[in-house]
Amino acid sequence: MKKEKKDFVFPYSNRGVGNTLENGLRACVDWVEGTFKTVGTKQLITDILQMDFNKFYLDTGRYGYRKSLRCGSIAVYYDGNEDMGIHLEMRGRGCREYESYNIWSWKELFGVMLGHGASFSRLDIAVDDFKGFFKLKGIIKKIKGSELVSKFNLSHIHQSYETNTGLGQGLTIYYGSSKSDIHIRMYDKLSERINNNYNVPDDIDFWNRTEVQLRNERAQSVAEMLATNEDGERTIGKTVCGILKHYLRFTIKGKDKNRSRWKTARFWDKFLNGVDALSLSTIPIEPQTIEDKEMWFINQAAPTYALIYDAYGGDVEKMAQIAEYGRLRYKREHRDMISRFQEQKIEGSS
Repeated sequence: MKKEKKDFVFPYSNRGVGNTLENGLRACVDWVEGTFKTVGTKQLITDILQMDFNKFYLDTGRYGYRKSLRCGSIAVYYDGNEDMGIHLEMRGRGCREYESYNIWSWKELFGVMLGHGASFSRLDIAVDDFKGFFKLKGIIKKIKGSELVSKFNLSHIHQSYETNTGLGQGLTIYYGSSKSDIHIRMYDKLSERINNNYNVPDDIDFWNRTEVQLRNERAQSVAEMLATNEDGERTIGKTVCGILKHYLRFTIKGKDKNRSRWKTARFWDKFLNGVDALSLSTIPIEPQTIEDKEMWFINQAAPTYALIYDAYGGDVEKMAQIAEYGRLRYKREHRDMISRFQEQKIEGSS
């Protein structure tokens, strides 16, 4: 008996992007990196990002930079060698955080960045599939059966397993080198979120992600397309579709010795047609957790806490006064965070 297909309910909001609701696909910016040679840290934060400079705290450096300024998952690296300039990095959560501020669209931000001489070193565009155009095990079967025609010489399959049970805990397929200008990966986003204890809406029972990672000239050209093309955000799907079509083609095994003449698998054509119609979506950020705050505290504020604690000889009343002062500055989001944490503890103990 054929399983009755559920009506697809899209779990996240978009800015007027109706077609993603219909085909179960969504495209989003999921990583941005760029370097500026003629811009200072404060100018980058206040003029380009249009963010409050006082919300950034001092942190350690990376990528050859000795220091950074950080607000959540948005980082500005500086104090490198004289010719290094400063470096902006927004990883996946950083992109969601920036979208939540509702300052610039990606088209507007990239335009401002380019106007200040930004050199993009990385730009990732992710396509989320909530409908199930293909399953990763089926993709692996195609690869092992030589039914993938690709510009990449190698693909890599990575599977994590739970030691005690032997159960698979996530599957990722990589195409090409992560250091090349174009790198593609497909993975089980639903399993990733469940395994990392992230919230998953009840109406999601399938979630694969296909990511196109662009570096250097490729990242620069796509950023310029998004910024300068009048319909840049609305035509991002065509760009991603073109890349996927050029580098990957899953086929139906034929008799011809020349595999390039084999027919394209129907599922791949359907997926690409869906991707081609996509516009960029804006994804509401998920609330931070108590665990996130605890990790930040350990990394950033624990030495100060220990200093005060030791200076007052472990005075419990003094530490309670400090905590009470902090409670006076609570916002609704902080109380909601505590409620979620306590509810999870109750559920975990029951």
